[in-house]
Formats: sequence, C-alpha cells, structure tokens
Amino acid sequence: MNVFEIISNTNIDYKEKRHLLALAAENTLSYVNLSVKTEKHLKKGILCDIFEGHAPYRPRYILPDYEKYIKNGSEYLGIKPPKDMYEVVNALMVIYQYVPSITGYPVYVGQLDYILENFLDTVSEGEARNLIKMLLINIEKTLPDAFVHMNIGPKETRAGRIILEIERELKKAVPNISLKYSKEETPLDFAKFAAEVALEIGKPYFVNHEEIKNLLGENYGIASCYNTLKIGGGSYTLVRLNLKKASQEAKDYRDFINNVLPNVVDSLCEVINARAKFIVEEAKYFETSFLAKEGLIDINNFTSMAGIFGLYECIEVLTGLKLGHDEEALKYGEEILGKIKEVIDSNEGYGCFGTEGKIGFHAQSGIDSDIDVTAGVRIKIGNEPSIYNQIKTEGRLHKYFNTGVSDIYVFDKTARQNVDGVMKIIDAAMKSGIKVFALNTSDSELIRITGYLVKRSDIEKYNRGEVLREDTVKLGAESIKNNKTLDRRVREVE
Repeated sequence: MNVFEIISNTNIDYKEKRHLLALAAENTLSYVNLSVKTEKHLKKGILCDIFEGHAPYRPRYILPDYEKYIKNGSEYLGIKPPKDMYEVVNALMVIYQYVPSITGYPVYVGQLDYILENFLDTVSEGEARNLIKMLLINIEKTLPDAFVHMNIGPKETRAGRIILEIERELKKAVPNISLKYSKEETPLDFAKFAAEVALEIGKPYFVNHEEIKNLLGENYGIASCYNTLKIGGGSYTLVRLNLKKASQEAKDYRDFINNVLPNVVDSLCEVINARAKFIVEEAKYFETSFLAKEGLIDINNFTSMAGIFGLYECIEVLTGLKLGHDEEALKYGEEILGKIKEVIDSNEGYGCFGTEGKIGFHAQSGIDSDIDVTAGVRIKIGNEPSIYNQIKTEGRLHKYFNTGVSDIYVFDKTARQNVDGVMKIIDAAMKSGIKVFALNTSDSELIRITGYLVKRSDIEKYNRGEVLREDTVKLGAESIKNNKTLDRRVREVE
C-alpha cells in the first residue's frame, strides 16, 4: 500500500493510518543487510518477517517490569511511587502510553492482579472494584488492539478474581488475558472460576506455569498472543519459517532433513540476528529508551524468536501422512522439530542473553494472509482427531519450544454446565506437556482467532465497511475467511 492509498483508505481510522505511514517511511530504507541466499528465501516466502519493516527501530515485544515501576516511580514520566489505589491506577494508565511494540501499543500490561492486590486495602471494597473497572475500560478504549495482554496467577488474589468478574461483565476483546496455572499454587476453586469465565468470553487461557517456569524462571510473562518471555525483557524480532513452502523445495524427506531444512534455518537465524543487531547498534534503542535507563527493561533479559508454522502440511507433502491421525507422522514431526532446534542452537543469537545466548524457538500461531497452511504445530482446522488424541500429539511437540507454543480447543456450549469435566481435560493437557491451552465455546460472542480475540458483532460491522477502533478486527475478519477459523472441531465434555 503506497502513501496515497493509506491516506485515502476509508476502512481505517487516523491511528491506523499514522501507524501505516510510519511503516511506509521505514520501508523507504534498504532492508537490513542479508546474504543473497537469505534474500531469496524471503522473496520466495519460505521466510517471513511478519511485516516488521525494513529497518527496525524498537523491539517487537517489550515486557516492562511494571512492579519495579510501581515501587520506584519514574523520573522520566514524573510519577512518584503510588501510595494508594487511585495513584497506582493512574500510574499504570500513564506508562502504557509510552511502551512501544510492533503494533504501536504495549503488548504486555503486566501481572495486574499481583500489582493491584498490594493496594486494595487503601480504599473501600466498592472503590477498589470501581477503580479496577475504570482501569480495564481505559485499557480497552485507549489501547484498542487485541494483542494487548495481561497476566494473572498462579496464586489466587482478590484483585485477580475481581478482574475476571469485571471482564465477564464487560465482554470486551481487549485486553487479552492468560492465567498462569499450577496445580500446586492455583486453588481449584479459582481455576474452575477462570475456566467458567473462559467458556463464556474466551479468556483467560491456561498457561502451564510449571513447564514455563522451568524454562525461563519464575519471572516470565505472556505477551501479545502466546509469546513467553522474561519480564524486564522481551524479543527484538519474530521471523518465521513456512515449513510447507520449505518442504516443496526438497526432492524427498531425507533431502529435506539433511539439506533443505538446515539451509533455510541458517537463513532464518541470519535474518533474526541482522534485525536484532540493527535495533541495538544502529537504532540504539537501549541507549535512548527511558525504560532501559530506569531499569524497567534490561538487554540481558532480551532474546529473539525463530518461529515455525505449517508442520502439518510439511509432513503431508513429504510423507502423505496426517499429523494427529497417523502415529508415524508424529515421529516425523519430532524429527523435524529436533533438527530445527539443533540448527538454531548451533547459531549464536545476537543479544539473546535472556535465553542463554541462543535464539528462542517459537510455534507461530498464524496471520490473516495464511492460506491452506496450519499455524505452528497445530493440526489442520477441520481435521482434528478426538480431543485426547490431539492433546497427546501436541503434548509431544510442545516440549521443543521455549518462547511460545499453543493450541485452541472449542467446546460446545453445554460445557458451561460441566466445568469439572473441562478442568479434567485442562489438567490432562498440562500433564501431557501442553504449554498453553486456550479454550472457547462455539457460540461465544468473542472468537479466538490465533491468539487474540475479536467480537462477532465487530466482524459483521467490518464486513459492512464500518470503521472500527480495533485494527485487529480487520485481521480477524481476514483470518476467518482465509484460515477457516470458525471450522474448528467443536468438543463435547463427557
């Protein structure tokens, strides 16, 4: 889209035009320096930088240490350490306007239940509830992007329960919410309440706290969709590999494993490192950001992400087998993922101090323009086996990823009357190795697209040509059309 097309587009509002114009200006520069081989992989679509721009000037995902901000305040923002609930809500609403990301909005708004819990007793119960509601409404109105993400859990807090109660009442797509879930730390009653809310509004989704804590330590956050990263850090970039297209370059499976795959993964790492290096050395982001100067982020907590998608089609192209239905397909899947991780780990990750000097491995959950290719390591929509076979299959695949992997399970509306049964499925999934379990119901007003939510009524408005505040509605509408999002298998709970 050229500059005039952006300016004259009647389907987007001022904010989105400004964002696209900034991207257009960035793209007047040459792409970060790459080898000829890697440039070819990008042009063929084997590699995709998910429209980050030619010359990145800020990390894709940033997870500020908001607890440190609340404790110390900010000299740059002129915010003193809050003393009561009014001041903490105000301080949060202020800083959110200054946290960048690839979307232009903060993709992480913090572990809000823990932050707010410390101030609940400074006001009456009614005031506390009203202030939390005001904060959630403010986030939805001023950060109208479904990639804006909040974390709660694993421990139950009064603030966490209030957040879920208000979100259930508001029924808004923003913010996205994940519950860090642990059988050891999360009371069953609170987990069941979270599942009950999710069956109604599609959030929160359940994160395998023990698994991710073992990978990244206790101080991690979930940002945007399913990105698991260190708090006080983030990810410079996310570049993804289309395994379906890569498989079409191979003569056969052995050629793919031994030659094609190592070649394209090396190129994947090259793009990632070039982009990360540009952010640090050319854009000098950490030298100019108040978040870094005040210790709310630290380069030692950052990494980059190598994403993959299309594993289902890759196996089908090379072997004729269907993941989730043929046991042998799973063996091929594990071999492919093992090889990718081996090649990634053989490359140094520029500035990837947050993941021990190696680029993080990520199962990318798809974008709106993907056609006939399956997100991450999921099973093709409409081809899902029984829920337990799906969990068993994907549980074996999730273990390879340290910076994000997920799947979405859609239940029949009758599941709302059997939350105990849903919790048994979630517990079985966590035990099998599933790192993120997103759940929804087939009749919910809020549809989970990839990792984000969109309201059905907003999709209808967009399709009628109405201009909407949330730019992610467009992405959701295109995903529904291109990716058959609404055709996910609906599950009944026994």
